[in-house]
Amino acid sequence: MPVNNKNSISVVIITKNEEEVIERCIKSCSAFDEIIVVDSGSTDKTIDIATQNGAKVISKTWLGFGRQKQFAVTNAKNDWIMSIDADEYLSEELLLEILNLNLHPKEFAFKINRRSFLLGKPVRFSGWNPDWVVRVFNRKICRFSNVDVHEKVIGASKEVKLKKLLYHTPFRTNESIQKKIHLYGQLGKQNRSKIKNKYLSAGWSFIRTYIFKLGLLDGITGFKVALINAKISWIKYS
Repeated sequence: MPVNNKNSISVVIITKNEEEVIERCIKSCSAFDEIIVVDSGSTDKTIDIATQNGAKVISKTWLGFGRQKQFAVTNAKNDWIMSIDADEYLSEELLLEILNLNLHPKEFAFKINRRSFLLGKPVRFSGWNPDWVVRVFNRKICRFSNVDVHEKVIGASKEVKLKKLLYHTPFRTNESIQKKIHLYGQLGKQNRSKIKNKYLSAGWSFIRTYIFKLGLLDGITGFKVALINAKISWIKYS
């Protein structure tokens, strides 16, 4: 007999100035009865759009990615959580898969392969695919790591792979590319554990992405991904 987890899973999203993508994200999750948006000071229409689409919006000063997401988790009513970023959205097939998951035992977490896009083009290599991320978990067992960037869900005894895709659109315009490069470069600088030569680090980042992670098979898109990684590394070690 099919399961329906509509009332068993709370969706949590963190935002800041995500008016371009938040509606699509929320609508892809609208089958669930609770969607929590934790906003850290949006000055655009993010909050209005989220509220109009049925989400409960909570304002919270920025804590860093890990702590901000964990704050969202603590404000959900259900123990089972689905965490999704504002620039992600569920495929219809993935939604059905999650709605029909067997949520036992609670020590298990579920991870999803994320398909990312760069300026509208899917990235199939370049170190971006496969990109397994834990997105469904029980908060009594799991939590987000307390880090400012590259946070992850920890604590599960087993991470079960789902079959369907999560879509991710972090780089929609050239302007968004530059903003992300600066953001992740600066966060990387704040959290780096050692000093490296910025020239060597950026060069190696490009070669690793384009050659060893097969970015060349993504064509010009792979070349752009390699450049993005190189620029982030340059800022991180400047």
